This record gives sequence, structure tokens and C-alpha cells, in this order.
Amino acid sequence: MNILGARKIWLIVSLVLILSSITSISVFGYRTGIDFAGGTNLEVQLAGPKDGAEVKPAIIEAYKQVVGLDVAPQSTEGDRYFIRSAQIDNQNKNDILAFLQTKFDEASELRFESVDPTISADIVRKAILAVIIAALGIMLYLAYAFRRVPKPLTSWDFGFGALVALVHDVIILLGAYSVMSHYFGAEVDGMFIAALLTLLGFSVHDTIVTFDRIRENLRRRAGEDLITICNDSISETVVRSINTSFTVVLVLLAMTLFGGATLKFFTLALLIGIVIGTYSSIFIAAPILLWMGRRRER
Repeated sequence: MNILGARKIWLIVSLVLILSSITSISVFGYRTGIDFAGGTNLEVQLAGPKDGAEVKPAIIEAYKQVVGLDVAPQSTEGDRYFIRSAQIDNQNKNDILAFLQTKFDEASELRFESVDPTISADIVRKAILAVIIAALGIMLYLAYAFRRVPKPLTSWDFGFGALVALVHDVIILLGAYSVMSHYFGAEVDGMFIAALLTLLGFSVHDTIVTFDRIRENLRRRAGEDLITICNDSISETVVRSINTSFTVVLVLLAMTLFGGATLKFFTLALLIGIVIGTYSSIFIAAPILLWMGRRRER
């Protein structure tokens, strides 16, 4: 299996995906959840309209009269409605429900979430910092774990190769999620950051399996051509990597299809991340490692 013989093709494919992702992020941007943008989410159940009251106009009227806000209610399931607005307090929410109770036989609160914009800005900073620290921590750990690697590679080559693969995965997932955000309403929130950090851990797990086999073969087959050693190492681990990822993909696919609206975008982000992470471990991390080794040989 001469995977590295076609490494230029894999790198071109990745470059196209990265450029497409950056374009998507620039053009579409993201819908942000209240964790990141601040505001209020309110979900209510309304049944038994009085005097022919229509649901959405009644909700719009309630918000205008109580807090002076324009909203766009969304029907979520049956007689349940979701409203996102600027931040309102608990008293405002109770007044809105009281207004709706004059229009419907049943007007009950199902969910109420409110985040101050100042708090959301702090959450954004901490989320970005968490991703950066996780990526750098993984690189430093690999540089330490592979400190006794035979020449022509060094431990920093392994750390750098893993970091490039992680950055590759993060950019492509961010691009895919911007498309989901634009066309399907996916929001960047705490669950998406959790999916992003999970992707970092899973991706580096696959990369370590391949890297460890390369290190073993460098010790056992000293003097052989580096590309042959790397190719053989990938061939020895690729089936294991794909099988491991496939079992995870099956679980995530089931959760995406049957897990309900709350988990849909979280599991879909994980699903995309696992596929991209498996690809990068085989087709990106190893070619970068090979490039570093050959550069040092020259």
C-alpha cells in the first residue's frame, strides 16, 4: 500500500478543503448561541387559543407590550414554541407568560435560559484559550513522549506533524459547521466547543498509533529508506484506525438520526470531526513527518 507515494494528492485535497472552509467561514459566519452572544431563550407550550387567537402573533404582541422587543417565534414540536431575544429577566418572563395566559387556556414555560453579554464575552475568550492550550499541550506531550526516536527524525517532528493535523481538522470542522449554521441553523455554543475538544483528543489518538509504529520500525529497520518505513507503518495500522473510527461513526450516526433536536448538531459535529480526524492521521500527519525527516536528511 503506497499511500505516501500519492502524498501530493492528499495534500492538494486537504488544501482545497481548507481553502473552502476559510471561504465558508468568511462568507457565512456563524449563528451564535446565547453562551457566546448573550440573550435569552424561552420555550413555551401554548394550547387552547381563546377568541381565535393566533399563536405567533400573540407571542410577538406579548414581547412588544412587556419588553418592547421584536421576536420571531419558531414552532419546535406540536404546540411548543421557541423564542430567542435580547436578555430579559425573570420578572419580564413571568409577565410575558401572564399575557399569554390571557390568550390561551394553557401557557406554560418549558425552558428559560438567560446569559449576560459580559459573561458571554468571557466564555468566548475562555473557549478559544481552551482550544489553543489543548493543541499546544498535545504537541508538547508528543515531543516528550517521542524523545528517544532514532534519526533522521526528532521528537519535535512528531509533535509538529500532530499539530499540523490538528489545525487541519479544526479548520475543516469550523468550515463545515459554518455551512450547517447558515443553511440549517446550527449554533456555536458550549456543546460545539465540547465537540471541538473531543475531536482534538480523538484525532491525536489515531495519530499516535501511526507515529508509534513508525518509531518502532525506525528502531528495527535502521538504515532503510524513510519513505518505505513510513509507508509500511501506515499499512500496518490503517485497518485498525479505520475500524476503530467506523465503530464510533456508527454510534454517532445513530445518535444524529435518533438523538433528538438537542443533540443533533453536537453529534453531527463529532461525526464530521471523527471522519476528518481519521483522514488527517493517515494522509496528513505522516506526510508532514516524512517531509520533516527528508528535509533533515538533506
